[in-house]
Amino acid sequence: MALETVISIPALRWDAPVPYLDAARRQEELVAEKREALILCEHPPTITLGTSARPEDLHFPSAHYQRKNVQIHKSPRGGRATYHGPGQLVCYPIINLRERNRTIQEHLRFLEELMIELCESYHIHAHRIDGKAGAWVEDRKIGFIGVRVRRGFAFHGFSINITPQKDAFCLITPCGMQDLCVTSIQEESGEAPTITEAADRIEARFFALVERSQ
Repeated sequence: MALETVISIPALRWDAPVPYLDAARRQEELVAEKREALILCEHPPTITLGTSARPEDLHFPSAHYQRKNVQIHKSPRGGRATYHGPGQLVCYPIINLRERNRTIQEHLRFLEELMIELCESYHIHAHRIDGKAGAWVEDRKIGFIGVRVRRGFAFHGFSINITPQKDAFCLITPCGMQDLCVTSIQEESGEAPTITEAADRIEARFFALVERSQ
C-alpha cells in the first residue's frame, strides 16, 4: 500500500492498477472491522455488474472479453453494468452513515459533489441530473456512482473518467442507458492529468467536505 494517512479516516492507495477483486476484498475487510477509509485507485480493464445488471448489458459473448483481457465481475453495489480501466480514477469511501447521521441520499449527493468539484478544478462545469446518479457535462456522463450499504456503512463509490474511455464503454450498455455519451476530464478541459494528480485533488476535497459536514 502506497499511502495510509494517519487521521480519523485513513486514505489508502496502491502504486499501480489494482485488480477489482483486491479492492473489493479490502472494502469488505474494512466494513467487517467497522472502520472508515478512503480508497483511491485505478483498475485494469474490468466490467462490473451491479445488483440490477441484465444479460443484455454485455454486448458480446464472454470469449470476446477474454480476448480483449477485460475481466467481468459481479458486484454487490447498486446499479447495472459499468466499466473501469486505465485512465479512470476509482474512489471507494467507506463511511459510517449511522454515526455521521447521514442518509443514503445525502451520501450520494456527497459523492456527486466530489466529482463536480474535481471537474471545477479543471475549469469544467459539471452538474447533477435529477433521477440519474453521477456527474454530467451537459448531456455527457463523466462520473459514475454505485453504492452498497451494510450495517450502516456505505462502501463502493464512484469512478470518474480522466482520459477518454469511449471505446471501452462501447463494450456494454453503461448504467442501462442506450446511446449514453461518455466524456472525460481530458476531452472537456484539454488537459491530461495523471491519475495520481486527480487522486490528490479528490483526496483534498473529500476531507474538506467531510469536515464541512461535521
